[in-house]
Amino acid sequence: MWKESYRIGVDLIDSQHKELFDTTQTLLRIVESDDAVTRKQECINAIIFMQDYIVKHFSAEEEYQRSINYGDLETHKTLHRIFTAAINKSAKRLFDAEFTIPEIREYTGVLTTWLVYHVAGVDQKLKKKEMLPDEKPSPSATYAECFAQSAVKTLETLAELPAGRITYARYNGSDDDTRVMIGLVGDHEGEVVFSYSREISLNLIRAMTSMELTEIDELVCSALSETTNIISGNASSLIAESGKTIDITIPRIISDFPVIHSKKDGFFLDTDFGRMAVSVNVT
Repeated sequence: MWKESYRIGVDLIDSQHKELFDTTQTLLRIVESDDAVTRKQECINAIIFMQDYIVKHFSAEEEYQRSINYGDLETHKTLHRIFTAAINKSAKRLFDAEFTIPEIREYTGVLTTWLVYHVAGVDQKLKKKEMLPDEKPSPSATYAECFAQSAVKTLETLAELPAGRITYARYNGSDDDTRVMIGLVGDHEGEVVFSYSREISLNLIRAMTSMELTEIDELVCSALSETTNIISGNASSLIAESGKTIDITIPRIISDFPVIHSKKDGFFLDTDFGRMAVSVNVT
């Protein structure tokens, strides 16, 4: 899973990132074991290591940021706290579920997506002489345009994809899409539905894990939910630039496209990996 493009040029942090990727890959491979006892013990070992190592790594990363007077340290620390809480909560579910294969896959899907996005995207701002500027939307940008900008950037980060082609249009998705819905609350309320084609779903996860996948399983659905969470969180930040305040709810997989009697907007995003479509519904 580790790629040389993930390096930021700080030996300690790069070596710790690689260790985190190696442990994540171990978790991805654990589900292939037919021995339930061995699978459980290896999973426990990997998760305990991951929880301890994340604390160690985040401490080292934040200390480095302080040493270079990094201007966005507090935001970075907040992201670390959010991820630590999420991974601990997911680990508790794993223990409660006795390390069933579906729960291991779900845990690893969240872990993989967050780790790739954080290291390949957020942490790249730590590169010396390469402080990446945050992109600002047009003051008149619509919600759909903010979600589209965020989707392009997020997929580019997760899968090293070039920017895809955006077509603004209303869309309800295809029957074989995997759909993830996330709620909007704040100055405007509503829902955003992400429809991931089978092609883009499998290719996206394959790009992050280097695994040959053929089924839309718990790992894929979990990773798509976390991808949706990242896109939506970034979109809400872009929307805040226009003076509006919105927050997002927890993403959830849905089977049917909801009937929503409100303003509906959206877009297609066509990439080399396949198509996704997003429907933005606000009141």
